[in-house]
Amino acid sequence: MSENWGNIDELIVKHLTNSLTSDEGEQLNSWLNLSSDNQVYFDEVQAVWNHSSNIMAFDAIDVEEDYKQFASKVGFTNEKKNGKKVSFSFRNIAAMLLPLIAVSVALTLYQTTPGFGKWVAFSSSIEVESIVLPDNSLVDLNTHSKLVFEKSFDGRQRRLKLHGEGYFKVTRNPEQPFVVKVGNTEVKVLGTAFYLEETGVNGATNLIVTEGRVMFSSNDKDVIVSKGESASFINGEFEKVNDTPLNRMSWRTGVIEFEKTGMKEVLQTLRDHFTEDIEEIENKAEVTDRVITSKFNSPTLEEVLVELRIHFKKNFTMDGKKLIISD
Repeated sequence: MSENWGNIDELIVKHLTNSLTSDEGEQLNSWLNLSSDNQVYFDEVQAVWNHSSNIMAFDAIDVEEDYKQFASKVGFTNEKKNGKKVSFSFRNIAAMLLPLIAVSVALTLYQTTPGFGKWVAFSSSIEVESIVLPDNSLVDLNTHSKLVFEKSFDGRQRRLKLHGEGYFKVTRNPEQPFVVKVGNTEVKVLGTAFYLEETGVNGATNLIVTEGRVMFSSNDKDVIVSKGESASFINGEFEKVNDTPLNRMSWRTGVIEFEKTGMKEVLQTLRDHFTEDIEEIENKAEVTDRVITSKFNSPTLEEVLVELRIHFKKNFTMDGKKLIISD
């Protein structure tokens, strides 16, 4: 860079803070057009600027004064030391900052990004998947679900995050609670078994406890849920009941059970269980007060529909992935 352009670093910083005058803008453009090296230098400065929150804090109202303070802090000034004039360009600053930025980014990725270092991400696709965690706890994931967990449970807690639906069989360890974050809620246990669903009907987060006791919480609210009980978190509140929905875990057990169940609930169960077969339901039939009591073990969709036709005296047909009910 030519000595005739001694103020170019100041012009670049003003450009990055949207503080250039029209004359200064023309001066900067003239310098950029002189050579490709100048453009490379400008790009390097801009890259450092975009990745450094400390430098971004320089963007303020009094550009001239802030520039002097900024330049003074990072060694960007022209000072006399031992009788000699010393000048540091932004390239020197970039050389110093880039390694720090790289370390900071790498540390952030290690601490927060699944697959990079500390965290592992496990996803299911169109089939139910099972996984053994580092502490030998077992997790079954429903289709299209994702579990993120620490590669090694070596902290004070065993921390995980769930997207979708999962069933957890937790290895007991009183010294290290097992904590699952799902949506705006958190489940904390020592050793137990439970079902957890991120977004159910009406956007609720649903919990069913099959063994032991669980603390179900969100911010400053919490509820204790025990074996045989279920709870939901919806619209910022917890709702707890002393039983468990019949078919909430049918994806895991393969069992669909109806006990004096009406049409509306039957259709919701079909949609939840046969997620790969049913994407839409159109009920064109007249309302009926008929109910069904029946149990299916790992049935196909057609096997269920055959029995529903008999019980409800309606037509149940599939058009692609659309279930149509008619009289």
